[in-house]
Amino acid sequence: MPVDRAPQCLTVLAPILPGRDASLRERLRAIGDDINGKHLSSAGSRPDIAFVRSRRIHFARLAILNDPDRGPGRARLLFASVYDGGLDAHLDELVSITSDMDALWGACEGYPGVSGFHSFITAHAHDADAYYVAFRDETAASITSSVAARRQRHAQQDAAEQSLDTSTNTSKASGLGSLFRAIVTAVKRSVRGVPIVADVVRAVLRNGFGNVAYGTLRITASLNRYTVFRILNWITRNRIPPRKSSFSSASLDQCSPVTALAASDEIPAEATARAPAFREDAVAQNQLTLVTVVDPARVDRVRAVLAGIDSYAKRLAPPGSLIGISTIHFVRWLLIDRGRRLLFISDYDGSWESYIDEFAEMILSGLDAIWETSYGMPPDGARDYPAFKRFLRSHQVPSDIFFAAYPDATVLNVMADRAR
Repeated sequence: MPVDRAPQCLTVLAPILPGRDASLRERLRAIGDDINGKHLSSAGSRPDIAFVRSRRIHFARLAILNDPDRGPGRARLLFASVYDGGLDAHLDELVSITSDMDALWGACEGYPGVSGFHSFITAHAHDADAYYVAFRDETAASITSSVAARRQRHAQQDAAEQSLDTSTNTSKASGLGSLFRAIVTAVKRSVRGVPIVADVVRAVLRNGFGNVAYGTLRITASLNRYTVFRILNWITRNRIPPRKSSFSSASLDQCSPVTALAASDEIPAEATARAPAFREDAVAQNQLTLVTVVDPARVDRVRAVLAGIDSYAKRLAPPGSLIGISTIHFVRWLLIDRGRRLLFISDYDGSWESYIDEFAEMILSGLDAIWETSYGMPPDGARDYPAFKRFLRSHQVPSDIFFAAYPDATVLNVMADRAR
């Protein structure tokens, strides 16, 4: 069986020393405001992370989250990245592109200095419970190279017209190449799908048959556009439950400060961290980070749902599409704090509004299956668009730094480049 060389994800949550979060946020914001390092020379000796020098990182973000388990006013640093190759090489590169590691990571408890950075990161890293990669066989370098080649082709096409014969020959060659790639892709997907039976067995042993069965039916309830799920839903009489109300449960006041939506709910980041914005719509891609509080009685249920999503994403999802959604580059869910909270991290194309609308349209029941286990989810789930969007915004964490290696390349762009 071939080795899976898909890009890996790293998620680190490191506690920040008391009273150091404000100064750390200021330093991170300065880096995030100049993510390409264009104004570094005029910024004095401030710390910098030169992400543009990286050859391994697809996406990266840093953000400051509340850390309620450590007490009021405490905070923690989130570092999330998607990278090619091994973890050690990724961390070595991160050190090499950071001008002053101590000025940034020194704000975290237990940071031992650059010499112990690897062990520090490993101690605070969390494994993803579900992880989706749009293109498992593409590296950051291969995508950026394809983007450069496409720009060069466009420039050449604008400069001169090609002859009919040349176009015809190119078209024939391109067709044969596309057919060959389609066959190779089909074989790879078949091989990838073999371990799915073992995935199901592990999920049942860990979370119980009832939770796995419930989670599967909950996810597939709105997927009747796929024949296999339509048959499953017909056999099991699986349906989306009727709405509890024809009216939205969202508050009419959408301008007031964000507050907890229910008892036991939490706000994941301080209000001061929300200024100036969520770093959205600056490039073709956006990022979304959410933290919700999970009902302790339903932790095994959401873990079973995530296991199903993870298995599908790894074994069956075709390149560039997660259940029909072709705007997601990478997405991951993690149960953190011993299952008390659910962390969601996504890198996607387009606006926040269009992303949420597409999610709600294409995998409505899947959204409900995931977040109905969290406090504050609307009674009618994602079908109540205004309330669901309010739920997401209330639990969104602003990223102080967001880096994209190929900021102008959408998932559809990459798919088109792969087809050539």
